[in-house]
Amino acid sequence: MSKPPKVHPTKPNTGFQVTKPIDVPNTLPCKKLLLQHDFGSTSSQTGNHSSVTINYAPPSNFSKIVLEWNGACNWTQIDTVFGVWLGGVEILRSSPAQGVNTSVAWTASKDVTRYSSLLLKKEAQELVVSFRHPVSQDARVYRITMFILFYPTDNRKSSRIAAARSESKADLILPISGDLKSKDGFWFQIENSTDVKLASFEIPRNAYRAVLEVYVSAHNVDEAWYWNYPTEYYNIDHLDDEPGDGPFRDVVINLDDDRVGAIWPFPVIYDALDNIFNPVASTRSFDLPSYDFELTPFLGNLLDGGVHNFSFSIGNAINVWYVGANLHLWLDRKSQRTKGKLVSSFDQRLNFTSMLRMQVPLGESWIEAHRMTSSQGWVQSSYGNITTRVNQNLSYTNYMDQKLGAATVQQLILSNDSVSFATSDDDNRYSFESAKNFSLAMKRQVRILEGKGNAINTLDLTTGYVDKKTYKKSKSRSDFKTSTLEDQQRGSSVWAIDNYTWNAASQGLKQSYKYRSVDGNGKVCYFRKIGSANATIVHDNEGVKC
Repeated sequence: MSKPPKVHPTKPNTGFQVTKPIDVPNTLPCKKLLLQHDFGSTSSQTGNHSSVTINYAPPSNFSKIVLEWNGACNWTQIDTVFGVWLGGVEILRSSPAQGVNTSVAWTASKDVTRYSSLLLKKEAQELVVSFRHPVSQDARVYRITMFILFYPTDNRKSSRIAAARSESKADLILPISGDLKSKDGFWFQIENSTDVKLASFEIPRNAYRAVLEVYVSAHNVDEAWYWNYPTEYYNIDHLDDEPGDGPFRDVVINLDDDRVGAIWPFPVIYDALDNIFNPVASTRSFDLPSYDFELTPFLGNLLDGGVHNFSFSIGNAINVWYVGANLHLWLDRKSQRTKGKLVSSFDQRLNFTSMLRMQVPLGESWIEAHRMTSSQGWVQSSYGNITTRVNQNLSYTNYMDQKLGAATVQQLILSNDSVSFATSDDDNRYSFESAKNFSLAMKRQVRILEGKGNAINTLDLTTGYVDKKTYKKSKSRSDFKTSTLEDQQRGSSVWAIDNYTWNAASQGLKQSYKYRSVDGNGKVCYFRKIGSANATIVHDNEGVKC
Protein backbone atom coordinates (compact mmCIF):
# COMPACT_ATOMS: atom_id res chain seq x y z
CA MET A 1 0.00 0.00 0.00
CA SER A 2 1.10 3.56 -0.59
CA LYS A 3 2.61 5.49 2.29
CA PRO A 4 2.06 9.11 3.31
CA PRO A 5 4.56 11.81 2.45
CA LYS A 6 6.45 13.83 5.01
CA VAL A 7 4.90 17.15 6.01
CA HIS A 8 6.72 20.22 7.28
CA PRO A 9 5.35 22.24 10.24
CA THR A 10 7.44 25.16 11.30
CA LYS A 11 8.49 24.50 14.91
CA PRO A 12 10.77 21.59 15.75
CA ASN A 13 10.28 19.41 18.81
CA THR A 14 13.14 17.87 20.73
CA GLY A 15 12.76 14.13 20.36
CA PHE A 16 13.43 11.88 23.34
CA GLN A 17 13.26 8.21 24.21
CA VAL A 18 11.31 6.98 27.23
CA THR A 19 13.55 4.83 29.39
CA LYS A 20 14.51 4.37 33.01
CA PRO A 21 16.91 7.13 34.12
CA ILE A 22 20.45 5.84 34.45
CA ASP A 23 21.25 4.95 38.05
CA VAL A 24 24.24 7.14 38.89
CA PRO A 25 26.02 7.76 42.21
CA ASN A 26 25.26 10.82 44.28
CA THR A 27 28.57 12.38 43.28
CA LEU A 28 29.66 15.22 41.03
CA PRO A 29 30.68 13.81 37.63
CA CYS A 30 33.74 14.71 35.64
CA LYS A 31 32.26 15.92 32.33
CA LYS A 32 34.31 15.90 29.13
CA LEU A 33 33.33 17.24 25.71
CA LEU A 34 34.11 14.49 23.20
CA LEU A 35 32.78 15.91 19.97
CA GLN A 36 31.10 18.97 18.51
CA HIS A 37 30.82 18.65 14.77
CA ASP A 38 28.59 19.39 11.78
CA PHE A 39 28.09 16.47 9.39
CA GLY A 40 27.19 17.17 5.78
CA SER A 41 25.62 14.98 3.08
CA THR A 42 25.64 11.24 3.60
CA SER A 43 24.82 8.11 1.63
CA SER A 44 25.08 4.36 2.05
CA GLN A 45 27.78 4.27 -0.59
CA THR A 46 30.24 6.72 0.94
CA GLY A 47 28.90 7.51 4.39
CA ASN A 48 30.06 10.56 6.27
CA HIS A 49 32.86 9.95 8.75
CA SER A 50 34.44 12.31 11.20
CA SER A 51 37.30 11.22 13.41
CA VAL A 52 39.02 13.12 16.16
CA THR A 53 41.86 12.17 18.48
CA ILE A 54 40.89 12.69 22.09
CA ASN A 55 43.09 12.88 25.14
CA TYR A 56 41.62 13.10 28.60
CA ALA A 57 42.55 12.13 32.14
CA PRO A 58 39.72 9.99 33.52
CA PRO A 59 39.30 9.71 37.29
CA SER A 60 40.79 6.62 38.92
CA ASN A 61 37.86 6.06 41.26
CA PHE A 62 34.53 5.75 39.50
CA SER A 63 31.43 3.59 39.40
CA LYS A 64 29.50 4.80 36.36
CA ILE A 65 30.30 6.21 32.91
CA VAL A 66 27.56 7.87 30.84
CA LEU A 67 27.60 9.00 27.22
CA GLU A 68 25.34 11.96 26.41
CA TRP A 69 24.59 13.35 22.98
CA ASN A 70 22.47 16.09 21.48
CA GLY A 71 21.68 16.32 17.80
CA ALA A 72 19.93 18.60 15.35
CA CYS A 73 19.24 18.53 11.63
CA ASN A 74 18.32 21.54 9.51
CA TRP A 75 15.71 19.65 7.50
CA THR A 76 13.38 16.69 7.77
CA GLN A 77 15.38 13.50 7.30
CA ILE A 78 14.49 9.82 7.36
CA ASP A 79 16.18 6.44 7.58
CA THR A 80 19.51 7.79 8.85
CA VAL A 81 21.68 5.71 11.18
CA PHE A 82 24.88 6.71 12.94
CA GLY A 83 27.49 4.90 14.97
CA VAL A 84 30.16 5.90 17.49
CA TRP A 85 33.47 4.04 17.82
CA LEU A 86 36.32 4.55 20.26
CA GLY A 87 39.55 2.81 19.35
CA GLY A 88 37.59 0.85 16.74
CA VAL A 89 35.10 -0.44 19.34
CA GLU A 90 31.46 0.43 18.65
CA ILE A 91 29.96 1.97 21.79
CA LEU A 92 26.74 3.38 20.32
CA ARG A 93 24.43 2.83 17.37
CA SER A 94 21.52 5.20 17.00
CA SER A 95 18.86 6.53 14.68
CA PRO A 96 18.27 10.29 14.87
CA ALA A 97 14.87 11.83 15.50
CA GLN A 98 12.83 11.74 12.31
CA GLY A 99 9.94 14.09 12.91
CA VAL A 100 7.60 16.06 10.71
CA ASN A 101 9.38 19.39 11.03
CA THR A 102 11.56 21.44 8.74
CA SER A 103 14.21 20.81 11.39
CA VAL A 104 14.53 18.16 14.06
CA ALA A 105 16.41 17.87 17.34
CA TRP A 106 16.94 15.06 19.81
CA THR A 107 18.75 14.20 23.02
CA ALA A 108 19.69 10.89 24.63
CA SER A 109 22.13 9.16 26.96
CA LYS A 110 23.58 5.68 27.41
CA ASP A 111 25.29 3.84 30.24
CA VAL A 112 28.67 2.87 28.76
CA THR A 113 30.27 1.55 31.95
CA ARG A 114 30.79 -1.87 30.35
CA TYR A 115 33.40 -0.22 28.09
CA SER A 116 35.37 1.14 31.06
CA SER A 117 38.63 -0.66 30.19
CA LEU A 118 38.55 1.24 26.92
CA LEU A 119 37.29 4.54 28.29
CA LEU A 120 39.85 4.65 31.12
CA LYS A 121 42.93 4.29 28.95
CA LYS A 122 45.40 7.08 29.63
CA GLU A 123 46.71 7.33 26.06
CA ALA A 124 44.99 9.26 23.27
CA GLN A 125 42.38 7.36 21.27
CA GLU A 126 40.56 7.94 18.01
CA LEU A 127 36.86 8.72 18.26
CA VAL A 128 34.88 8.08 15.06
CA VAL A 129 31.30 9.09 14.33
CA SER A 130 29.74 7.89 11.08
CA PHE A 131 26.38 8.77 9.49
CA ARG A 132 24.73 6.61 6.83
CA HIS A 133 21.63 7.06 4.71
CA PRO A 134 20.38 4.94 1.78
CA VAL A 135 19.90 8.02 -0.41
CA SER A 136 22.10 11.10 -0.64
CA GLN A 137 20.85 14.05 1.42
CA ASP A 138 22.94 16.89 0.08
CA ALA A 139 21.01 19.65 1.85
CA ARG A 140 21.10 18.10 5.31
CA VAL A 141 23.49 19.14 8.04
CA TYR A 142 23.65 17.19 11.30
CA ARG A 143 25.02 19.06 14.30
CA ILE A 144 26.20 16.63 16.98
CA THR A 145 27.47 17.43 20.47
CA MET A 146 28.72 14.55 22.59
CA PHE A 147 29.84 14.42 26.23
CA ILE A 148 31.16 11.69 28.49
CA LEU A 149 30.52 11.79 32.24
CA PHE A 150 32.58 9.91 34.84
CA TYR A 151 30.83 9.47 38.18
CA PRO A 152 33.21 8.79 41.10
CA THR A 153 32.29 6.04 43.52
CA ASP A 154 29.89 7.00 46.28
CA ASN A 155 31.52 5.43 49.33
CA ARG A 156 28.31 5.75 51.29
CA LYS A 157 26.71 3.11 49.07
CA SER A 158 27.74 -0.42 48.30
CA SER A 159 26.26 -3.02 46.01
CA ARG A 160 27.11 -6.63 46.74
CA ILE A 161 25.79 -7.77 43.39
CA ALA A 162 28.20 -5.45 41.57
CA ALA A 163 30.99 -7.89 42.33
CA ALA A 164 29.13 -10.79 40.76
CA ARG A 165 30.83 -12.43 37.83
CA SER A 166 27.91 -11.78 35.49
CA GLU A 167 28.15 -7.99 35.95
CA SER A 168 31.92 -7.53 36.04
CA LYS A 169 33.61 -5.44 33.35
CA ALA A 170 36.02 -6.78 30.75
CA ASP A 171 39.76 -6.06 30.97
CA LEU A 172 40.15 -5.83 27.19
CA ILE A 173 37.74 -5.16 24.32
CA LEU A 174 38.69 -6.10 20.76
CA PRO A 175 36.84 -4.60 17.78
CA ILE A 176 35.31 -7.18 15.43
CA SER A 177 34.58 -4.89 12.53
CA GLY A 178 35.51 -3.71 9.06
CA ASP A 179 38.12 -1.22 7.92
CA LEU A 180 37.31 2.47 8.27
CA LYS A 181 39.30 3.17 5.09
CA SER A 182 36.97 0.99 3.00
CA LYS A 183 33.72 2.30 1.52
CA ASP A 184 31.75 0.29 4.07
CA GLY A 185 33.65 1.70 7.05
CA PHE A 186 33.59 -0.17 10.34
CA TRP A 187 30.19 -1.73 9.60
CA PHE A 188 29.88 -5.00 7.74
CA GLN A 189 27.15 -4.50 5.13
CA ILE A 190 25.10 -7.63 4.44
CA GLU A 191 22.99 -7.31 1.31
CA ASN A 192 21.49 -10.78 0.82
CA SER A 193 21.16 -14.22 2.39
CA THR A 194 24.36 -15.54 0.76
CA ASP A 195 26.49 -12.61 1.90
CA VAL A 196 28.96 -13.73 4.60
CA LYS A 197 31.30 -11.33 6.40
CA LEU A 198 34.49 -12.52 8.08
CA ALA A 199 36.63 -10.94 10.80
CA SER A 200 39.96 -12.31 12.08
CA PHE A 201 41.26 -11.87 15.63
CA GLU A 202 43.61 -13.32 18.22
CA ILE A 203 43.37 -13.07 21.98
CA PRO A 204 45.84 -12.94 24.89
CA ARG A 205 46.67 -16.38 26.24
CA ASN A 206 45.68 -15.47 29.80
CA ALA A 207 41.97 -14.88 29.10
CA TYR A 208 39.50 -16.68 31.35
CA ARG A 209 36.19 -15.31 30.04
CA ALA A 210 34.90 -14.06 26.67
CA VAL A 211 31.65 -12.37 25.61
CA LEU A 212 30.81 -11.32 22.06
CA GLU A 213 28.62 -8.22 21.81
CA VAL A 214 26.88 -7.88 18.42
CA TYR A 215 25.21 -4.80 16.94
CA VAL A 216 22.83 -5.48 14.04
CA SER A 217 20.25 -3.23 12.37
CA ALA A 218 18.17 -3.21 9.18
CA HIS A 219 18.03 -0.30 6.73
CA ASN A 220 17.16 0.74 3.19
CA VAL A 221 14.97 -1.84 1.41
CA ASP A 222 14.87 -4.21 4.40
CA GLU A 223 14.09 -1.57 7.01
CA ALA A 224 10.55 -2.95 7.56
CA TRP A 225 11.58 -6.61 7.20
CA TYR A 226 8.86 -7.70 9.64
CA TRP A 227 6.20 -6.73 7.05
CA ASN A 228 7.68 -8.34 3.95
CA TYR A 229 5.52 -10.88 2.15
CA PRO A 230 7.20 -13.95 0.60
CA THR A 231 8.68 -13.33 -2.83
CA GLU A 232 6.15 -15.72 -4.39
CA TYR A 233 3.32 -13.35 -3.51
CA TYR A 234 4.94 -10.38 -5.23
CA ASN A 235 5.94 -12.45 -8.26
CA ILE A 236 2.36 -13.52 -8.90
CA ASP A 237 1.16 -9.94 -8.64
CA HIS A 238 4.11 -8.71 -10.81
CA LEU A 239 5.26 -6.35 -8.05
CA ASP A 240 8.93 -6.44 -8.93
CA ASP A 241 9.79 -3.36 -6.86
CA GLU A 242 8.54 -4.82 -3.57
CA PRO A 243 11.12 -6.20 -1.10
CA GLY A 244 9.96 -9.81 -0.67
CA ASP A 245 11.89 -12.64 1.06
CA GLY A 246 9.28 -12.83 3.82
CA PRO A 247 9.35 -11.44 7.38
CA PHE A 248 11.84 -13.83 9.05
CA ARG A 249 15.49 -12.85 9.61
CA ASP A 250 18.04 -15.25 11.10
CA VAL A 251 21.30 -13.54 12.12
CA VAL A 252 23.86 -16.35 12.54
CA ILE A 253 27.26 -16.02 14.24
CA ASN A 254 29.98 -18.63 13.72
CA LEU A 255 33.30 -18.94 15.53
CA ASP A 256 35.67 -20.81 13.22
CA ASP A 257 33.66 -23.99 12.51
CA ASP A 258 31.25 -23.68 15.45
CA ARG A 259 27.91 -21.90 15.47
CA VAL A 260 27.79 -19.97 18.72
CA GLY A 261 24.27 -18.59 18.43
CA ALA A 262 21.74 -16.58 16.50
CA ILE A 263 19.91 -13.29 16.79
CA TRP A 264 16.25 -12.88 15.95
CA PRO A 265 16.30 -9.11 16.23
CA PHE A 266 13.96 -6.76 18.02
CA PRO A 267 11.93 -4.96 15.32
CA VAL A 268 13.04 -1.37 15.79
CA ILE A 269 10.61 0.99 14.06
CA TYR A 270 12.31 4.14 12.87
CA ASP A 271 10.63 7.36 13.82
CA ALA A 272 9.48 8.51 10.38
CA LEU A 273 6.63 5.96 10.27
CA ASP A 274 3.50 8.04 9.59
CA ASN A 275 4.92 10.75 11.89
CA ILE A 276 3.58 8.91 14.92
CA PHE A 277 6.82 9.04 16.93
CA ASN A 278 7.09 12.78 17.50
CA PRO A 279 8.39 13.89 19.92
CA VAL A 280 8.38 10.50 21.73
CA ALA A 281 10.78 8.17 19.91
CA SER A 282 9.98 4.56 19.12
CA THR A 283 11.37 1.96 21.51
CA ARG A 284 15.18 1.56 21.26
CA SER A 285 15.49 3.77 18.16
CA PHE A 286 17.85 6.23 19.88
CA ASP A 287 19.91 3.42 21.42
CA LEU A 288 19.72 0.45 19.05
CA PRO A 289 20.12 -2.78 21.02
CA SER A 290 23.19 -5.01 21.04
CA TYR A 291 23.11 -8.74 21.74
CA ASP A 292 25.55 -10.69 23.94
CA PHE A 293 26.90 -14.21 23.42
CA GLU A 294 28.81 -15.97 26.19
CA LEU A 295 31.81 -17.58 24.45
CA THR A 296 33.67 -18.82 27.53
CA PRO A 297 32.94 -22.51 26.75
CA PHE A 298 34.89 -22.04 23.49
CA LEU A 299 37.92 -20.37 25.10
CA GLY A 300 39.88 -23.61 25.11
CA ASN A 301 39.92 -23.46 21.30
CA LEU A 302 41.13 -19.84 21.26
CA LEU A 303 44.02 -19.93 23.74
CA ASP A 304 46.50 -21.40 21.25
CA GLY A 305 47.96 -18.01 20.31
CA GLY A 306 46.68 -18.38 16.76
CA VAL A 307 44.38 -16.36 14.51
CA HIS A 308 40.67 -17.21 14.58
CA ASN A 309 37.60 -16.01 12.69
CA PHE A 310 34.08 -14.83 13.30
CA SER A 311 31.59 -14.99 10.44
CA PHE A 312 28.24 -13.23 10.19
CA SER A 313 25.33 -14.05 7.88
CA ILE A 314 21.61 -13.26 7.82
CA GLY A 315 19.07 -15.71 6.47
CA ASN A 316 16.54 -14.10 4.06
CA ALA A 317 18.29 -10.72 4.27
CA ILE A 318 17.96 -8.14 1.51
CA ASN A 319 19.73 -4.82 1.13
CA VAL A 320 20.92 -3.77 3.68
CA TRP A 321 21.90 -4.85 7.21
CA TYR A 322 24.75 -3.27 9.21
CA VAL A 323 26.62 -5.68 11.50
CA GLY A 324 29.50 -5.06 13.90
CA ALA A 325 30.76 -6.66 17.09
CA ASN A 326 33.03 -6.26 20.12
CA LEU A 327 34.85 -9.10 21.86
CA HIS A 328 34.96 -8.52 25.64
CA LEU A 329 37.80 -10.40 27.37
CA TRP A 330 38.57 -10.96 31.06
CA LEU A 331 42.29 -11.50 31.75
CA ASP A 332 44.01 -13.39 34.56
CA ARG A 333 46.54 -10.90 35.95
CA LYS A 334 48.16 -13.60 38.09
CA SER A 335 48.93 -15.92 35.21
CA GLN A 336 50.56 -15.65 31.79
CA ARG A 337 48.55 -18.53 30.40
CA THR A 338 45.22 -20.12 31.09
CA LYS A 339 43.92 -23.31 29.57
CA GLY A 340 40.52 -24.72 28.79
CA LYS A 341 38.47 -27.20 26.82
CA LEU A 342 35.17 -27.22 24.97
CA VAL A 343 33.32 -30.18 26.48
CA SER A 344 30.18 -30.09 24.33
CA SER A 345 28.44 -27.93 21.75
CA PHE A 346 24.94 -28.48 20.37
CA ASP A 347 23.27 -26.57 17.55
CA GLN A 348 19.74 -27.64 16.72
CA ARG A 349 18.92 -27.29 13.05
CA LEU A 350 16.56 -24.40 12.38
CA ASN A 351 12.98 -25.65 12.63
CA PHE A 352 11.06 -23.57 10.10
CA THR A 353 7.42 -23.90 9.00
CA SER A 354 5.55 -21.60 6.63
CA MET A 355 2.16 -21.39 4.97
CA LEU A 356 1.08 -19.07 2.17
CA ARG A 357 -2.41 -18.71 0.71
CA MET A 358 -2.71 -16.43 -2.29
CA GLN A 359 -5.48 -15.10 -4.45
CA VAL A 360 -3.81 -11.85 -5.47
CA PRO A 361 -4.33 -9.14 -4.39
CA LEU A 362 -5.49 -11.15 -1.38
CA GLY A 363 -2.98 -13.13 0.61
CA GLU A 364 -2.35 -14.78 3.95
CA SER A 365 1.02 -15.82 5.36
CA TRP A 366 1.94 -17.71 8.51
CA ILE A 367 5.48 -18.55 9.68
CA GLU A 368 6.79 -20.36 12.75
CA ALA A 369 10.43 -21.00 13.63
CA HIS A 370 12.47 -22.44 16.50
CA ARG A 371 16.18 -22.72 17.22
CA MET A 372 18.20 -23.98 20.18
CA THR A 373 21.95 -23.93 20.92
CA SER A 374 23.96 -24.98 23.95
CA SER A 375 27.61 -25.30 24.93
CA GLN A 376 29.72 -26.33 27.90
CA GLY A 377 33.41 -25.89 28.61
CA TRP A 378 35.93 -25.31 31.38
CA VAL A 379 38.78 -22.85 31.93
CA GLN A 380 41.65 -23.30 34.38
CA SER A 381 43.00 -20.02 35.81
CA SER A 382 44.19 -18.59 39.12
CA TYR A 383 40.50 -18.40 40.05
CA GLY A 384 40.30 -22.20 39.85
CA ASN A 385 38.72 -24.58 37.37
CA ILE A 386 35.44 -23.01 36.32
CA THR A 387 32.87 -24.70 34.09
CA THR A 388 30.57 -22.52 32.01
CA ARG A 389 27.25 -23.72 30.62
CA VAL A 390 25.30 -21.71 28.04
CA ASN A 391 21.81 -22.27 26.61
CA GLN A 392 19.82 -20.30 24.05
CA ASN A 393 16.24 -20.93 22.94
CA LEU A 394 14.55 -18.87 20.23
CA SER A 395 10.94 -18.94 19.08
CA TYR A 396 9.27 -16.93 16.32
CA THR A 397 5.77 -16.54 14.88
CA ASN A 398 4.51 -14.13 12.21
CA TYR A 399 1.04 -13.83 10.71
CA MET A 400 0.18 -11.47 7.84
CA ASP A 401 -3.17 -10.91 6.17
CA GLN A 402 -3.64 -8.89 2.97
CA LYS A 403 -7.23 -7.97 2.15
CA LEU A 404 -8.89 -5.42 -0.08
CA GLY A 405 -8.21 -2.12 1.63
CA ALA A 406 -6.43 -3.59 4.66
CA ALA A 407 -3.11 -5.20 5.61
CA THR A 408 -2.26 -6.74 8.99
CA VAL A 409 0.86 -8.16 10.63
CA GLN A 410 1.23 -9.85 14.02
CA GLN A 411 4.67 -10.99 15.15
CA LEU A 412 6.12 -12.45 18.34
CA ILE A 413 9.75 -13.31 19.14
CA LEU A 414 10.77 -15.13 22.33
CA SER A 415 14.42 -15.30 23.37
CA ASN A 416 15.45 -17.28 26.45
CA ASP A 417 19.11 -17.43 27.52
CA SER A 418 20.91 -18.87 30.52
CA VAL A 419 24.56 -18.85 31.61
CA SER A 420 26.05 -20.51 34.67
CA PHE A 421 29.58 -20.56 36.13
CA ALA A 422 30.61 -23.21 38.65
CA THR A 423 33.86 -24.26 40.32
CA SER A 424 35.03 -27.85 40.01
CA ASP A 425 33.64 -28.72 43.45
CA ASP A 426 30.42 -26.85 42.60
CA ASP A 427 30.89 -24.88 45.82
CA ASN A 428 30.53 -21.51 44.09
CA ARG A 429 28.00 -21.06 41.33
CA TYR A 430 26.83 -17.92 39.58
CA SER A 431 23.95 -17.97 37.14
CA PHE A 432 22.26 -15.52 34.83
CA GLU A 433 18.92 -16.00 33.07
CA SER A 434 17.17 -13.74 30.59
CA ALA A 435 13.71 -14.07 29.05
CA LYS A 436 12.86 -11.54 26.33
CA ASN A 437 9.60 -11.01 24.50
CA PHE A 438 9.36 -8.84 21.35
CA SER A 439 5.81 -8.31 20.07
CA LEU A 440 4.50 -6.31 17.12
CA ALA A 441 1.03 -5.73 15.68
CA MET A 442 0.27 -3.36 12.79
CA LYS A 443 -2.79 -2.73 10.64
CA ARG A 444 -3.13 -0.32 7.74
CA GLN A 445 -6.52 0.39 6.17
CA VAL A 446 -7.60 2.46 3.18
CA ARG A 447 -11.22 3.54 2.75
CA ILE A 448 -12.05 4.87 -0.71
CA LEU A 449 -14.29 7.95 -0.80
CA GLU A 450 -16.36 9.53 -3.52
CA GLY A 451 -14.45 11.65 -5.99
CA LYS A 452 -11.20 11.16 -7.84
CA GLY A 453 -8.23 10.28 -5.65
CA ASN A 454 -10.08 10.64 -2.34
CA ALA A 455 -9.56 8.24 0.56
CA ILE A 456 -8.88 7.85 4.27
CA ASN A 457 -5.65 6.03 5.21
CA THR A 458 -5.24 4.80 8.79
CA LEU A 459 -2.48 2.96 10.64
CA ASP A 460 -2.67 1.29 14.05
CA LEU A 461 0.35 -0.28 15.73
CA THR A 462 1.33 -1.85 19.03
CA THR A 463 4.86 -2.82 20.02
CA GLY A 464 5.97 -4.61 23.16
CA TYR A 465 9.38 -5.17 24.75
CA VAL A 466 9.60 -7.37 27.85
CA ASP A 467 12.90 -8.34 29.48
CA LYS A 468 13.11 -10.44 32.65
CA LYS A 469 16.56 -11.05 34.15
CA THR A 470 17.83 -13.00 37.13
CA TYR A 471 21.35 -13.00 38.63
CA LYS A 472 22.11 -15.19 41.60
CA LYS A 473 24.91 -16.87 43.52
CA SER A 474 24.44 -20.23 45.17
CA LYS A 475 24.58 -20.46 48.95
CA SER A 476 23.95 -16.73 49.30
CA ARG A 477 20.70 -15.07 50.28
CA SER A 478 21.93 -11.55 49.59
CA ASP A 479 23.98 -11.91 46.40
CA PHE A 480 21.18 -11.86 43.85
CA LYS A 481 19.25 -9.54 41.57
CA THR A 482 16.04 -9.87 39.59
CA SER A 483 14.60 -7.28 37.24
CA THR A 484 11.60 -6.93 34.94
CA LEU A 485 11.14 -4.36 32.20
CA GLU A 486 7.81 -3.97 30.40
CA ASP A 487 7.62 -1.38 27.63
CA GLN A 488 4.60 -0.97 25.35
CA GLN A 489 3.75 1.62 22.70
CA ARG A 490 0.37 2.03 20.99
CA GLY A 491 0.18 4.46 18.09
CA SER A 492 -2.20 5.49 15.35
CA SER A 493 -2.40 7.88 12.43
CA VAL A 494 -5.14 9.11 10.12
CA TRP A 495 -4.48 10.69 6.74
CA ALA A 496 -7.09 12.33 4.53
CA ILE A 497 -6.31 11.98 0.82
CA ASP A 498 -7.92 14.63 -1.37
CA ASN A 499 -7.34 14.38 -5.12
CA TYR A 500 -4.23 12.27 -4.42
CA THR A 501 -2.86 14.89 -2.00
CA TRP A 502 -2.01 13.60 1.48
CA ASN A 503 -3.16 15.74 4.40
CA ALA A 504 -2.31 14.81 7.97
CA ALA A 505 -5.49 14.52 10.02
CA SER A 506 -4.18 13.15 13.30
CA GLN A 507 -1.38 11.14 14.88
CA GLY A 508 -1.18 9.85 18.41
CA LEU A 509 0.97 7.67 20.67
CA LYS A 510 0.59 6.17 24.14
CA GLN A 511 3.48 4.53 25.95
CA SER A 512 3.61 2.56 29.20
CA TYR A 513 7.06 1.87 30.67
CA LYS A 514 7.51 -0.15 33.88
CA TYR A 515 10.72 -1.33 35.54
CA ARG A 516 11.19 -3.20 38.82
CA SER A 517 14.30 -4.79 40.34
CA VAL A 518 15.07 -6.50 43.63
CA ASP A 519 18.50 -7.32 45.08
CA GLY A 520 20.18 -7.73 48.44
CA ASN A 521 19.98 -3.98 49.02
CA GLY A 522 16.25 -3.59 48.39
CA LYS A 523 13.90 -2.64 45.57
CA VAL A 524 14.13 -0.17 42.70
CA CYS A 525 11.07 0.81 40.67
CA TYR A 526 10.32 3.24 37.89
CA PHE A 527 7.25 3.83 35.76
CA ARG A 528 6.23 6.34 33.14
CA LYS A 529 3.02 6.74 31.17
CA ILE A 530 3.08 9.31 28.42
CA GLY A 531 0.85 10.29 25.52
CA SER A 532 1.19 12.56 22.52
CA ALA A 533 -1.17 13.85 19.86
CA ASN A 534 -0.19 15.72 16.72
CA ALA A 535 3.41 16.22 17.93
CA THR A 536 2.30 17.58 21.34
CA ILE A 537 2.61 15.89 24.74
CA VAL A 538 -0.90 15.60 26.22
CA HIS A 539 -0.06 13.73 29.43
CA ASP A 540 3.10 12.56 31.19
CA ASN A 541 3.16 10.76 34.53
CA GLU A 542 6.18 9.10 36.11
CA GLY A 543 7.17 7.79 39.52
CA VAL A 544 9.46 5.52 41.50
CA LYS A 545 7.09 3.85 43.95
CA CYS A 546 7.13 0.05 44.10
